[in-house]
Amino acid sequence: MTLKTQSTASLLADRLRAMINNGTLPAGTRLVERDLASQFSVSRVPMREAIRLLEQEGLVDLYLNRGAVVRTLSADDIRHIYHLRALLEGDAIFYSVPNFDAESLARAELVHHLLGGANDTEKQGALNLEFHNILYAACGNPRQLLLIAELRNQIERYEHLQRKLLADTPMFQDEHAAILDACRDGDAEKAREMTIEHILSAGKIVLDAVARSAERKSSS
Repeated sequence: MTLKTQSTASLLADRLRAMINNGTLPAGTRLVERDLASQFSVSRVPMREAIRLLEQEGLVDLYLNRGAVVRTLSADDIRHIYHLRALLEGDAIFYSVPNFDAESLARAELVHHLLGGANDTEKQGALNLEFHNILYAACGNPRQLLLIAELRNQIERYEHLQRKLLADTPMFQDEHAAILDACRDGDAEKAREMTIEHILSAGKIVLDAVARSAERKSSS
């Protein structure tokens, strides 16, 4: 694969990932290479590579006879992803706390403040991601950060349900504040404990939202 093809494939993967996450391409949707290539006015080669990238990220399943299909996550899948996230993110912040400097904490506090005033779900999502990225960045383990990002990508489409439900709920901000307090105090163990609780709490809300969404679809 040439550098140009690789770059195009990455851009196409970004577009398809966004469409999966915002529900334009819901779970179970077939990704027909020919049709998508025509839609984006590209050849089938970079589109094929883009779909393979998404398959590597766990967003797409490839079948011998059906081709590529947007992966459907079961309740157990979602539960397992959040369990792994809790372990990885709790560990990341534990090792980040001793390495925090005043600038990192100030940035985290600013993003926390901006998140509290955001009333757009997309903005909330972006700020929430930035908040956590700042707090994990100093863990010193880039492979761990990559795994965290991959797990987030797999679950992001379901978190859109969570964001809509929590648009006016201060609970996450309270949890963020507690995590920040632990970081300011240099209490790595407390920061890990609060982060694990925070991630598992988010997972429960997403699972409840997915269950309610499934109930509405079955009754319509």
